[in-house]
Amino acid sequence: MFLADLKLAERTQTIMDDDGPPRVEPDNETMQLLRESHAYILTLPPQERHIAAMAAEGAPTWEIAQEMRISDAAVAHVIDRIVAVLSGRAIEQVETGGLGADTDPGASGGYDPEPFGGAGR
Repeated sequence: MFLADLKLAERTQTIMDDDGPPRVEPDNETMQLLRESHAYILTLPPQERHIAAMAAEGAPTWEIAQEMRISDAAVAHVIDRIVAVLSGRAIEQVETGGLGADTDPGASGGYDPEPFGGAGR
């Protein structure tokens, strides 16, 4: 579980019922913060704006994920990032590398930008 998911889990509640899957809903504090930040939410990209609007109305994470056709974790991450911005909490940047990714430091990836001695030499 990601750190962002853990932080969001602390601010949400799980509700079980007999008719459907467990629902994870943002707590009242999160919904209130989102409702009061309508002007900021309008500046978000369309997908994030829709997620924030649904969360502000109390939609459970799984419902937002189904409507947006993304994972529950992706929805939780978006909500957590928005809440972090609104509450002034620093967002930790995470760098990842894929197959064949150059993980050496620097703009040139640790390689000589002119490996053959440069032009005109």
